[in-house]
Amino acid sequence: MKLTIYFDGSFWCGLVENEIDGHYQAIRYVFGPEPKDADVLAFIFEQLPQLLERSGSVAAEKKSNKKQNPKRLQRLINREKRKPVVSTKAQRTMSELRDQTKFENKANKRQKKAALINERFQKRQEKKREKHKGH
Repeated sequence: MKLTIYFDGSFWCGLVENEIDGHYQAIRYVFGPEPKDADVLAFIFEQLPQLLERSGSVAAEKKSNKKQNPKRLQRLINREKRKPVVSTKAQRTMSELRDQTKFENKANKRQKKAALINERFQKRQEKKREKHKGH
């Protein structure tokens, strides 16, 4: 598990990356003002376990164990240093999770709308039957 704290331009954020049993999880948490050590520890011990339980995970990609040229490895390390703190893997995972929740919310909304339309229809039918009886 890896926690990276960075400043995104307006707020201090924490990015938690977790890989367990071939499943990758990425969680972004906004601290607001610059967090002190006590704030970070409170987040880790109090809020992080709940966030890990609630958030979904994505199947992790397998890494190859192929030996790399030391010069190429050094170039990759230098390139990584110049990149922004948030990893593309974490961004991709968070967007996939966002898409999943969006799809679920859309399905729930569709079901509620269909139930409401059906309920209105049933009320109209009942009203028609009452009028027909002459009450």
